[in-house]
Amino acid sequence: MKNNWFWGVLCIIILSWMGNIIYFEVHQLEEPVVLDAYIDIPTSKNADFSLFYLTNSSEVVELETLIAGGYTYSNEQNFFPWFGDITAQMYRQQFTHQLLKQASFTIDEQSFEHFAESVQGNDLYARFTNGQVVTFELEKLNFKTPLTEQSFLTSKVSFGSNQGIQGEIFEVTETIQMDALVLPESIKDQVDLKVQIWSDTSSDRLDSNKIMEQNWKDIDAPLYNDINWPLKLEKGDSVGLIFQVKYRSYIDIVHNWSGITESGKAFTYSFPLLIEPNLSNQDIVDIVQKARGEHK
Repeated sequence: MKNNWFWGVLCIIILSWMGNIIYFEVHQLEEPVVLDAYIDIPTSKNADFSLFYLTNSSEVVELETLIAGGYTYSNEQNFFPWFGDITAQMYRQQFTHQLLKQASFTIDEQSFEHFAESVQGNDLYARFTNGQVVTFELEKLNFKTPLTEQSFLTSKVSFGSNQGIQGEIFEVTETIQMDALVLPESIKDQVDLKVQIWSDTSSDRLDSNKIMEQNWKDIDAPLYNDINWPLKLEKGDSVGLIFQVKYRSYIDIVHNWSGITESGKAFTYSFPLLIEPNLSNQDIVDIVQKARGEHK
């Protein structure tokens, strides 16, 4: 009887041990995953941009170099993979089995052309400190010439909050009429936009801190789709573009917004929109399953 009890407990221990191993393994990435990105930024001499990637939290693995068209670019983020201490890793988000990390790169002016060709041809590879080389694609990575034309909007403040609300408030220096702001299709799915106007004679105090403290639904401003475009703004007014971002991938763009003055002078104003990934546990499950070929 005692022997049966002993072997029964031993079987339970072994099955539990094997179950833990299987559970652990099915949540592991076989190789790091570079997240998709939409990058469209102006540059003249050097272009700085980031890539985000996932690694297993049980090992020390860092993105060491980016290989594009046969050229190699080093990750400029500080890391110390030779220590091998999994608790000493730098990361942006920590999950049960994975870490979200960031790598930063600089492309010089001489490299722009062949680098752009590599991106368009999906000739991109990431080399990691464990020796793995992973091929990946980006939705867009483009470097464009900065605008130099005169604008009649001046930036007063940029802001962001941990609720996913970020925005830019501009002051109007001449009476203008702004065209509808058209974001790229893939970005539209990741943001909602409200447009708020403060009149020069309004008693309301322009307060970006107040905006950040509010829930998205409580911000008293019309949604982009509810505005009658073009939008007329008087000299001295302020206008805020307030985004609710959804963090599913990495977006770094400088977007153009066109308008015309009362005297008929056309102009374009450029403003940045930066959305860094902030993934949920379900996002991680989906990414791991897709990488392992198990996604339904």
